[in-house]
Amino acid sequence: MNKWDSNNLSLDELPRLKNLSRSDLEDGNKSVYDSIINSERGVGTLSDGSLPGPFNAWMHTDHAMAESLDNIGIAIRKNTSNVSSQMKELAICTIACHFRCNVEFWAHSKTAEKAGISAKTIESLCKGVTPQFDDSIDGLEQSISYRLTKEYLSSYRVSDSTYEEALEVVGSVKGIVELVLVISHYVGLAAQLNILRVPNPGDSQYFEY
Repeated sequence: MNKWDSNNLSLDELPRLKNLSRSDLEDGNKSVYDSIINSERGVGTLSDGSLPGPFNAWMHTDHAMAESLDNIGIAIRKNTSNVSSQMKELAICTIACHFRCNVEFWAHSKTAEKAGISAKTIESLCKGVTPQFDDSIDGLEQSISYRLTKEYLSSYRVSDSTYEEALEVVGSVKGIVELVLVISHYVGLAAQLNILRVPNPGDSQYFEY
């Protein structure tokens, strides 16, 4: 067992796809596998050599698809610098909790804390409670990120007033587009992880299936 393994899983928590180690892959996907474990994400492998999170599923696709998915993930991580890390991580954690997505919350609750989001705010999200944000610049950024994301998830739309407030806080059209791309990317990842029933590493899951 290592830190990437998922332990004590019940029958309805077991992943739906076979775990693929590097030796199981076609040559094309071996390069994508290597890109993932050597990237800035800090991704390791399970004890059986397979990839955690959404990455194992990508190994079940052809090379072009796997490479494209990897490249999109890298771009979302590296090329969204016009919106703050706190706004991005708050949005991602809001999405993860809305969809009760174990892997997404496991990974991004950690990066959210590193970005400066309080443990109390993260705990509130996990419990489905609206966090209390202060009047600091960080608090204002987190508040509008939460409200914009939650409004979209609840009504599938965002009002002009919410959008304009977010645009003002972000400070540029490029930044607001980047935030929207982050939101859409992690909504899609939540679908992959939940439908394919990918568990988070560790001894327990945050959300029941």
